Amino acid sequence: MSSIAEGYRLLGVPEARVDGQLVDVGHARQQSVLVVLLIEADKPVSADQLMDRVWGDDLPVRGRATLHSYLSRLRRALVSAGGAGIVRRRGGYAIPVDPMAVDLYRFHHLVEQARATDDEDRALRFMREALGLWRGEAFAGLRSPWLDDVRTTLHQHRLAVELDRADLLLRRGNHGDLVVELTARAAEHPLDERLGGQLMLSLYLSGRQADALEHYQDLRTRLIGELGLDPGADLQRLHQRIVAADPSLSPSRTAPARVVHVPRQLPRDLPTLIGRDDELDVLNGMLHGEATTAGPVVVLHGAPGVGKSALATRAAHLAASRFADGHLHVNLRGATPGVTPLSPVEALHQLLRGLGAVGSDLPADVDKAAGLLRTMVAGRRLLIVLDNAATPAQVRPLLAGCAVLVTSRTRLATVEGVTHLRVGSLAAEEASMMLDALVPDVRPAADPKAVRRLAELCGNLPLGLHVAAARLNARPSWAVSDLVERLADARHRLAELASGDTALRSSLAVSHAALRDSDDPTDRTAAKALCLFGLVPVTEIDLTLAAAMLDTSPAEADRTVERLLDAHLVEEHVPGRFLMHDLIRLFANECGLDTVSAPERSQVLTRVLGYLLATVARANALVYPHRAHHPATGDGVRFSPLGGTEEASRWLDEHRRDLIEVVRQAWLGPAEHLRLGVDLALGLHWYLHSGANDLSALVGFQQEVVAAAERLGDRGSLAVAHGNLAVTNLHVGQPDQALVHGSAELEICRELRDRFGEQRALGNLGYTHLARQRPDQAIEFLQRQLEIARDIGAAVGQAFALVNLGKAHHQLGRSAEAISMIETGLALYERMDDHYRQTDVCEVLARIHIDLGQYDRAIELMTQGLDQARRSANRFGEIWALTVLARAHRLAGNAEDAGRCAEQAVVSSDGLHGTQARTDALSEYSKSVSTT
Repeated sequence: MSSIAEGYRLLGVPEARVDGQLVDVGHARQQSVLVVLLIEADKPVSADQLMDRVWGDDLPVRGRATLHSYLSRLRRALVSAGGAGIVRRRGGYAIPVDPMAVDLYRFHHLVEQARATDDEDRALRFMREALGLWRGEAFAGLRSPWLDDVRTTLHQHRLAVELDRADLLLRRGNHGDLVVELTARAAEHPLDERLGGQLMLSLYLSGRQADALEHYQDLRTRLIGELGLDPGADLQRLHQRIVAADPSLSPSRTAPARVVHVPRQLPRDLPTLIGRDDELDVLNGMLHGEATTAGPVVVLHGAPGVGKSALATRAAHLAASRFADGHLHVNLRGATPGVTPLSPVEALHQLLRGLGAVGSDLPADVDKAAGLLRTMVAGRRLLIVLDNAATPAQVRPLLAGCAVLVTSRTRLATVEGVTHLRVGSLAAEEASMMLDALVPDVRPAADPKAVRRLAELCGNLPLGLHVAAARLNARPSWAVSDLVERLADARHRLAELASGDTALRSSLAVSHAALRDSDDPTDRTAAKALCLFGLVPVTEIDLTLAAAMLDTSPAEADRTVERLLDAHLVEEHVPGRFLMHDLIRLFANECGLDTVSAPERSQVLTRVLGYLLATVARANALVYPHRAHHPATGDGVRFSPLGGTEEASRWLDEHRRDLIEVVRQAWLGPAEHLRLGVDLALGLHWYLHSGANDLSALVGFQQEVVAAAERLGDRGSLAVAHGNLAVTNLHVGQPDQALVHGSAELEICRELRDRFGEQRALGNLGYTHLARQRPDQAIEFLQRQLEIARDIGAAVGQAFALVNLGKAHHQLGRSAEAISMIETGLALYERMDDHYRQTDVCEVLARIHIDLGQYDRAIELMTQGLDQARRSANRFGEIWALTVLARAHRLAGNAEDAGRCAEQAVVSSDGLHGTQARTDALSEYSKSVSTT
């Protein structure tokens, strides 16, 4: 078993956690594989059983290969998070995990403990804990005949436990607490006689004899109408005893006296609230604790429009039966455009009136009013919902010792003794489901893709979804795609997300205005910062970048961003790194364009470009120390403090999209920005070429770089841009275009008398001729490169020329000469400690040894090359190494090793569609599988 703390939740949306961290376990089918394995908990499941349980009769054409791919991805995800992963055992696959780490098994264990004890208090605690593990439908969102059968059985077990618990509570005199719960459950299971009897008894004991008898008649009518049966003998006897008001029906222990007259102020629970299972699980656990008059105080905080109020209302309704003395609700008006928030004393008066106080009893002094509230609340089980709180000072006097749910756009971090629950945007699937629920089915069936896109354009924010649905409902002739088209233009999206008196822009403006109009200068700086952040197309902002934007120190930037964080206008997804929701970003961009002068906007972008150039230069020096990089411009004063190769590589991966978007924005500006944008684009070449997920898209981007360099009029930059494009052309199977751009690079370098650039261009052209199977022409270019490289002392150029000369000689059948040249080149790369190129050279040598039938030597070389690829984050090198290694193992008769390497190559190349690396990996995988 694993020593790492692992936890798996199947009683709701499936989740896997390792040491508390959520693990991404992929899409629905892949999750189904995980669920099937966890249902067996440490017992092996064969591949055939897995396919049957996951797909049933809908098995895909390459079902076994697909299953192996899912198993490999799950294994990698779990192991990389520190978990035990998936192992092969006799009889199939298993997850070596303690069954008690799976909520399904914990549920059964707790139920067994509850049924084994004679202590009613312990039994109730065990049952409550067991039922608390449920977060909705078991394996929510996953479907197959086998999973559906298991789910049905589990739900029957759950209902049985709920009924056992209700029997216990009825015996103990807790009938008043059960009426609402049993009424809802009876609506879900209208033909269950045991449940019907429990509801009848709870109603009768609560003084509602007529309601109990009416429920019996309704149940009897249903049973006769749907099943053709009368109620069973037990239910008929209970009915007769209720008619006779049998005193023996009274419980052995009575519940505490209840307040007869209670406030019921909760707003309507919106049926269109979708998802939020995790948040409701937390709130349910807190509000359904031990029955005491004291209660928890929970602050639900989140961005404007995220659905905090609806969530609090749903949680309050679900917990209503626990608070027999009433439910109070106050809108503190901290989020209403153009409306002043309630003062604490105004809010206190509302609460006191809800508890029965009259106007003459209401103190005008805040402290006295708060004292009266505490007096009236004392000893009573009340739930208060404080909606749309503005500040901590507004909330503190309203906390009187009972359970309170607070919603706020700010974190209210300085309110003591509260639990904070952050509310984020909906998941994409939940947002689509909410749209379906909000828009009546009165138009032709919407394209699911259009619905998902509409939800995405609304930022998966419930407020945005409600506005979009209102617009669709007001325009029955519109298809969903019509509104998608109107929202597609980001410049007008906020204007389109308005309907009647509800507008997303107005909601966001309230939060911004609270900072802008504050007496605190740090708040006002934060309001200005939001506008500046919206001007630059980056999705993530760290403190160094924020300092560059604001032209201040990181420490001062931290204080400013902290205010935006408190207001939920940014969110901190990892320490020190902040994101803005897409719709908040659009609002910030509008504010920036409206309130920041053109010269200041230009200065902000100049500082950002300088910061990015300096950071990319630092990352290149760490990750690609042996590559020739385009010289960086800019002030270079600020850059992200990258601690080493791994951190630098991760920074490039995480900022790839932002870097490209900033480059494109720079190209639209004046000459200074154009210069910086071209330099930044050229500085990204090695990273983009080695780590890009889509080389076809990279071709398009590098064509833009060539055009920008031409507009700039810098011939040196233009030569480098042509050379970079030539290399990418070659890797996507466009050798003719590679020759065009490689020749342009060579011509410009000779014009500029740039000998280093000339030898680089000669090498690229020689490499291109090799790919075109023209070794004689390749030798001409590569021999000339070698001469210049030796003349100017360019070791990288010498090694490149030698290796590719070796390839050319191998194509001409001169294997011995080829191996000698390539090994000389490899020795040069080893002296330079160039792990990246060593991978490529090992691959070349391994292919030659395979052609010569020397498979053991090929395996030795590619094992070395694979290690070098992983050390240098060379993704393409890793794929090639695994593919060639699989081929060598296959030809050597090592079928199992061949299959393992080929599968890893396919998984590693996932997403690189259209590249030669992906094509070769799939081809070798097919051969290895057929051999196995």
